[in-house]
Amino acid sequence: MLTDEFIGAPQPDPYLGMGPPLDEDGLPVVAAPEPSPLEMLQHYAGMTNVATMLTDAELAKIGQTVKREYDIDRESMTGWMARMKRGLDLAKLVREDKTYPFPNASNVRYPLITEAAMAFNAKAYPAVVPSGDVVRCAVKGRDPQGQKAARAERVSAHMSHDLMSNVEEWEEETDKLLMLLPIVGTVVRKWWHDPSEGRKRCRNILPGKFVVNDRVQVLDDAPRCSEEFELYPSEIADRKRDGRFRDIDYREDEGEEDTLAPQCFVEQHRRIDLDGDGYGEPYIVTIHKDTERVARIVADFDEGDIKQTETGVTIRRGSYFVAYHFVPSMDGGFLGTGLGLLLGDISETINSILNLMLDAGHMASRGGGFIGSEFRIKGGSQQFRPGEWKLATERGADIRNSIVPMTFPGPDATLFQLLGMLIEAGKAIGAIKDITTGEGQGANQPATTTLALIEQGLAVFTAAYKRIFRSLRQEFKLVAKINARTVTPEDYNRFHDAVDPNGQQMWLDPRADYDLSDMDILPVADPSAVTKMQEAAKAQLVMQMAAQGLVDKQVAAQRIMESASIPSPEELAMKPDPMEAQMKEMALQAGRAEIAIKMVGIEKALAEIEKLRAGTIDTTMDAATKAQQLLQFDAVAMTLEAIRNGLGAAIAGDFGGMAGAPGNAGGFGQPQAMPGDGGGIPDPRLLDGGGGAGPAGAGGAPAGFPPQAGPGGGPF
Repeated sequence: MLTDEFIGAPQPDPYLGMGPPLDEDGLPVVAAPEPSPLEMLQHYAGMTNVATMLTDAELAKIGQTVKREYDIDRESMTGWMARMKRGLDLAKLVREDKTYPFPNASNVRYPLITEAAMAFNAKAYPAVVPSGDVVRCAVKGRDPQGQKAARAERVSAHMSHDLMSNVEEWEEETDKLLMLLPIVGTVVRKWWHDPSEGRKRCRNILPGKFVVNDRVQVLDDAPRCSEEFELYPSEIADRKRDGRFRDIDYREDEGEEDTLAPQCFVEQHRRIDLDGDGYGEPYIVTIHKDTERVARIVADFDEGDIKQTETGVTIRRGSYFVAYHFVPSMDGGFLGTGLGLLLGDISETINSILNLMLDAGHMASRGGGFIGSEFRIKGGSQQFRPGEWKLATERGADIRNSIVPMTFPGPDATLFQLLGMLIEAGKAIGAIKDITTGEGQGANQPATTTLALIEQGLAVFTAAYKRIFRSLRQEFKLVAKINARTVTPEDYNRFHDAVDPNGQQMWLDPRADYDLSDMDILPVADPSAVTKMQEAAKAQLVMQMAAQGLVDKQVAAQRIMESASIPSPEELAMKPDPMEAQMKEMALQAGRAEIAIKMVGIEKALAEIEKLRAGTIDTTMDAATKAQQLLQFDAVAMTLEAIRNGLGAAIAGDFGGMAGAPGNAGGFGQPQAMPGDGGGIPDPRLLDGGGGAGPAGAGGAPAGFPPQAGPGGGPF
């Protein structure tokens, strides 16, 4: 109820402000609908830097989380980092100043790890990067029309050219990887598409710069992995200008530092829940290591990686890294074992023994001792040159009585034997035995013996190379996926310039060609033959088999030339002699004519058998005898028909299906001998009616067959 003071007073409109807002023309403003979570993720996937959409408080929290978990992962790698640094110092032959047992004492470093790493690189590098193609594709499933095989050939040629020509750093980085890997045990390679250069790029991440929790067993299962890298101020400025980095100051106090010094950043691949739905989406977060300021957040997924399910959205994380391991971790962790650990103690012991022996020899050669106080020499200590004699004022007997030399024993023979044993043990572990370095092979040593010695000497190396082959296969699959997304149809068709069987230009789709659902991407390198010595030994074995007639000599010669890296082996193949080819053709025609004559004889014999069969049916002999003779007639007829069909197939295939095998009675163009006969062709007397004893029974008839008079005095 209104009081008196409100009676007659203007009352507010109860509906004021409840209508839609109006624009300047008085029309209702329709608010845009809120984007769905799927639409937001698709928008994030196309952004250059998602960090520009977040508040400073959100970015500060993300930066602190990234740095804290980076430190946790790095702490788990402490033991491996120490072993890795020790191995690198031993391989690089780093020396420290020594003051024991005397200043400037011997400080020799024996290059055991260096020699093993160089031997590994020398054997693995030519095998991993051959002179021709480096990629091959294996087709999966049926391929009756050869379409899959043609696609596989196109992908193999394109990827091989792409890696060797477009990705200019790939071969050099592979060479470095195969030198560093055996020392540290694990090297991670990063692949990405660089839009600024319009091509793929790869880089080996230096040991200790790739950080992942060592308890992770498979890299793809790691909840996060980080890369530590440095950028110069000019590089940071470039990233600010193109929008990849936030335009902020990353240093806290620039006045106290070198303004041109590089700054350290951490790029962490992880999951973050930016849309607040309780599900972490994969992102790549880059922070400044010292200040924890976020420079960039970018989606680690494409639109095709987003899957809408009944319970929500699931996202598959992208892949950028490929891990190479020399020997698996001894405790089952992610980081592998290298020669720095396997040979570290042996290498340091060898260094100690060498320096002990050199110091002992040095002390023994220099000499020394005590001089009595009564003996005086003017000028103090005397230095002697070779062949020099000095005059002394004292008598010789006084000198001998006043000087007591100290005896310094020379190097101990036991130390020398121990040194040799340790070096041999190190070479056994490092797979650098004499047979693998081209030494110790006899001139007439059999190929099988050589192969056995090589395999024995390469026990560690072969297993490590198979692990490299496995990682290389994973790397090529990653490159194929990048190509499927980034290779343009114009570039792909310009490379192939393909035509169909009718001579028409074909338009190829790189996405369809790079579909890995029915095709495997494999290295050309053979994981079972990793050295030229192994290939040569296998070729020698093939040559011995060819000399014994066990394999084709022409194919064996081609394999031998390929193992020796002889270019264009097909040009060296023996050309057929025209006269010899003509003689072979004449022999082929003669053989065909002879078989045709035999087939006529078989047809004649079949006709005679049919007549005898009909006559037997009309006879009055008892039923049992008649049935037995009819069965014998049918058996002979089936045998002749089989021979006739085989001869017909031989004519149709130019005797290819029935050519005489090595060692049997047949020759060129002769059918193989059948069980029970005496050669490749049935007895002519059985086929053309000639008399005489046949192969199975008297009178040319099969055993148990009743002899009957034939036109030529034989059974038929």
